[in-house]
Amino acid sequence: MDDDIRDFGMRIGQRALARDWDGVRALLAPWLRRATSSDDVRRFFEDEYRLTLEANGIGDLRYPEHAEPELGGNQFTNATSLREPISFKNGYVRPVADELTDGNFRYWLKMQLMCSDEQMDEFGFDFFAEVWMAVVATDEGLRVGYWSRGAY
Repeated sequence: MDDDIRDFGMRIGQRALARDWDGVRALLAPWLRRATSSDDVRRFFEDEYRLTLEANGIGDLRYPEHAEPELGGNQFTNATSLREPISFKNGYVRPVADELTDGNFRYWLKMQLMCSDEQMDEFGFDFFAEVWMAVVATDEGLRVGYWSRGAY
């Protein structure tokens, strides 16, 4: 992963961890930002937190407390491959905007928002959310052109 991609991933992850929903929204590509309010961004993360918590028998909303996101991903995924039907999900096709192209696609970034050590001991899991993002080059700099909870 190139340093600029890593820096971008850290920036968006730290904003999410700080619950700076406006700040996360500012890092979305223009087409995604137009379709997504700051409240939508909050729900995107909090709904995933709730699913993780409920799957582990925890009823009330909690937030990840680890100071930094965990980053990974790959360079071989591109916009074309993101649009291919996913056979093991009954042919599901991701809703990837036309503006996301192989030409502006930079990286398929995985970001995990982790538990603190104390939360791992208390809850019995290690991350609250795994978000996959198509990082794209725009006139504004690197931005998220598409994102999903999990890779699929």
